[in-house]
Amino acid sequence: MAAPAVRSRGTQLGACLTLGLLAGCATVDESASLRAPVALNGGGGVEAALDGRSRFREIFCRQASRGAAPSPANCDDLLWRLSDEPAPPAAGEGGETRLPVGYRIFVVTGALGDCHFEDLVPFGQEVARLRSDGLAIEVITVGGRSSAVHNARQIDDALRAAELRDRERVILLGYSKGAVDILQFLVDEPALARRVAAVVSVAGPIFGSPLADKGAWWYRHFLRNSFAGTCDPGDGGVIDSLRPAERSAWMQSHPLPPDVKYFSVAAFTTEAHLGRGLKLTWEMLGGPARRNDGQVVASDAVIPSSVLLGFVNADHWDVALPLERQFPRLAARQVSRQFPRDVLFDALLMYVAESLPTGSADLR
Repeated sequence: MAAPAVRSRGTQLGACLTLGLLAGCATVDESASLRAPVALNGGGGVEAALDGRSRFREIFCRQASRGAAPSPANCDDLLWRLSDEPAPPAAGEGGETRLPVGYRIFVVTGALGDCHFEDLVPFGQEVARLRSDGLAIEVITVGGRSSAVHNARQIDDALRAAELRDRERVILLGYSKGAVDILQFLVDEPALARRVAAVVSVAGPIFGSPLADKGAWWYRHFLRNSFAGTCDPGDGGVIDSLRPAERSAWMQSHPLPPDVKYFSVAAFTTEAHLGRGLKLTWEMLGGPARRNDGQVVASDAVIPSSVLLGFVNADHWDVALPLERQFPRLAARQVSRQFPRDVLFDALLMYVAESLPTGSADLR
């Protein structure tokens, strides 16, 4: 399906907000501002999270060197090396990596993820590849236009329908708003949340996005009924669920289950690697002066007390969605380099596997 026509700046704003938040030069700019530490929301600096960046970089770059992705020498073009990143582990210290075996893995879709567009399924090709290789992995499709409360119930329903075996445990990976929905599920459904061993957030608006405040009026007046027959209208609460005040208040008043391991990957990029459809929202979020991926500010994308795995050099779409296939004009970038989603996805699961017991028989 072709990308929607854009008739005016106002309509463009609505389209960008919808396809992004409601989903969600040839070298890296080496300026000091891009390499400076990111002050994380909810606690200040990286000390608010556990720092796993150096080990994750080792895994990520090793995977990149085994495929068609850029060589490890170019990994800094894919994974930002900020000035406060710890030194890499000693040679041989990390050891070999593996995918998580003995766990059920579920990828939770983001906003608009239930629309009838194949490429709105995050890491869809990667999930299919790993499933064909025998990994127990599948997608949970939640309401693309619904609130986090609504979608938490859908996650609960999906896990119950999955017929988990006795003592079998779960890894949940949420892209964009899918990460917010997962956290809501953990708090709202404590009985089933006990089955969750780990949660991974990829470009998740954990503390919301200022675009939700800016885009609420557009959504109510122009976009609420724009996807009839294409997306389930749900309860219509998607925008309100992503307002910064709403998300910050929720995070402060809802302690997350302490026995779950949490992991976060944030994203920000330069204009050269930015999809055309995200340029306006990237500028609204501060452009190069405030590091963001066109939908989420990097400082808002880390779960407090999670393991921070890294900041990828990609926009909000490129990190998880191959939108360039169905929406080539909307996703067009100055630099044709496509972010290696397969490398990222495998590296995420490998890092998580290192952090969990072998198998899943440790259910409390």
